[in-house]
Amino acid sequence: MTGPLAGIRVLDLGTRIGAPFAATLLADLGAEVIKVELPGQGDFMRSIGPFVGDHSLFWAVEGRGKKSITCDLRKPAGQTLLKRLVPLADVVVENFQPGTLESWGLGYDVLSALNPGIILTRVSVYGQTGPYRDRPGLDRNGIALGGLLYITGYPDRPPVRPGVIVSDYLTGVFNAFAIVSALYERDRRARETGAPPRGQWVELSLYESILRIMEHTLAAYDRLGIVREREGNRLRNSAPLDNWETRDGKYVCIIAAGDGLFPRLARAMGREDLLGDARFTTMARRAEHADEINAIVAAWCKERTARE
Repeated sequence: MTGPLAGIRVLDLGTRIGAPFAATLLADLGAEVIKVELPGQGDFMRSIGPFVGDHSLFWAVEGRGKKSITCDLRKPAGQTLLKRLVPLADVVVENFQPGTLESWGLGYDVLSALNPGIILTRVSVYGQTGPYRDRPGLDRNGIALGGLLYITGYPDRPPVRPGVIVSDYLTGVFNAFAIVSALYERDRRARETGAPPRGQWVELSLYESILRIMEHTLAAYDRLGIVREREGNRLRNSAPLDNWETRDGKYVCIIAAGDGLFPRLARAMGREDLLGDARFTTMARRAEHADEINAIVAAWCKERTARE
């Protein structure tokens, strides 16, 4: 079975998530992905548990759908081998420290001279330029600088990391989106002009991916001077919503803040009287009286099992 990207060949030079996850998504869509690993040890992700025997389940998820070769890009022989592969590929993905490819003689100028149609995407924590360019970092640094770490958790407790390495994965999604866009632009321009296909290089950073999903945070600070703080499972502008404990010690997530949803919740609770309460007539009013309405829903949940 082939996918929409059948015929596209990707060289995955990266490690961990930001670049390799993009390549995995492209493989899921039918691209041929060639994973470049270090001789003698393989990719770092092979060493992360949990394991079934000697096989990493993390690697099973993130390394799927790819062909693997070994090639030490730090050595001249490895660099020569990569230069032989680039003319056969459409895309190269990497997430080394900025400047690493150039130090190996494998920067975009070199790769595009070998294959003018090549698309190179480059992932880092802080970007390829700027004052933090040379700082090392991982997912946690991306969610911190992007602002997500600061607003995650409860007001009276320290910031808490999200449950997964979200800046890595989100950047991988943006990376795959950028690659598909660049492929389309390359081929569209070639069709329209009759000129040979010309690729491009694309820069992505973990913190910028997080910054893009920060909802109204920047706009609210810019226009209203609001510094967004941690709110736990609740939101200042919506109610009722939370993860409520049930009688059997489990939790149910109920989000019924909208004016279309709240009446349905009230009827399900057998509390149609709430619909006539002036405190709860609109979402804005419910947000003003969030403690009261959330307490009512919490008490209702506590009297019932999760199944009920």
